Amino acid sequence: MHRTNLLVALAVLAAGCTFDEGLIIRNLTGTVRVKGEAATRTVLSADGTEVPLTDAKFIGPVYLGLYPSVIPAGGIETYSHPERGPQYKEGIAGDTYPYGGTSIGDFRFSCFEELTCDVVSGRFVDFDDIIDWFTLVGVSVVDEAGLKVTNGDYMRQTCYDLLDVNTDREVRLTAEDRNEDGKIDKMDLDFVQDGEDFVAEFTIYQQEFAWDVNQEDCEPGVDCKGFSLWGFMDAPGPSLNFTTCDGSSGANAIPVNDYDAQFVGGVPYKDILNSPSKYITSGDWVSNEGFQWDDIYEQPELVIDTEVQ
Repeated sequence: MHRTNLLVALAVLAAGCTFDEGLIIRNLTGTVRVKGEAATRTVLSADGTEVPLTDAKFIGPVYLGLYPSVIPAGGIETYSHPERGPQYKEGIAGDTYPYGGTSIGDFRFSCFEELTCDVVSGRFVDFDDIIDWFTLVGVSVVDEAGLKVTNGDYMRQTCYDLLDVNTDREVRLTAEDRNEDGKIDKMDLDFVQDGEDFVAEFTIYQQEFAWDVNQEDCEPGVDCKGFSLWGFMDAPGPSLNFTTCDGSSGANAIPVNDYDAQFVGGVPYKDILNSPSKYITSGDWVSNEGFQWDDIYEQPELVIDTEVQ
């Protein structure tokens, strides 16, 4: 008798697992186009003259958020900006309350304290590429003993030792054969050059689609189906550091306490999408127009095309 009741209860529970809650949850995909000017800086050539250099490595992390709406430049900030909720504390702007988001490029543990908050994933082919790049732009990389690092093999081994790993994939700083052509080169980076611009693909995983089918909560004449995609690029500073990176101790930062190496790895701040204006500074780039995402099957291209002055 008890066994029969148990089987009935299990059957009811199993049936309940198939209940359709009416949620629309999908992986949202698209591309981001960063204008070539955003990836261009002036560097010193071997003979000491200044020359312009365009490279995907000048593209800092690109943050993408899904917001109720985007306000044109001049409405909230001097640049386009997601709408804000009410200000609830003096001196602190209101929250943007994003539905979700992602980033293209992340701050990984860069294995040397000198490079904390300076290295973004998806920008370097290999470890030699990292060392060569900082040498090219005039930034010396030194280890904890103060010795200059001149080759990628030393950086790789340092990463392996500190992280206790055995492969580049576990370090997650350098590229993999993303396009499966049998070689690893600049075509496997996040951003690939397309004419004068750079283009990257993105995926916002398991996003609940905000879709008021009956439009019951909309204001008269306002379509509240979907949300607005908006983003910005944190451009590297003079020493190639980034304002969106927290170089102090944090819950997700990797702490190192190994002889004379005592530092944390640096992680993105937690409220970047909620308070983008808190981190956007002169020289960063934003999308002048958000994309109104009304169809889950759309694959938009968001253009990062406006420099913040």
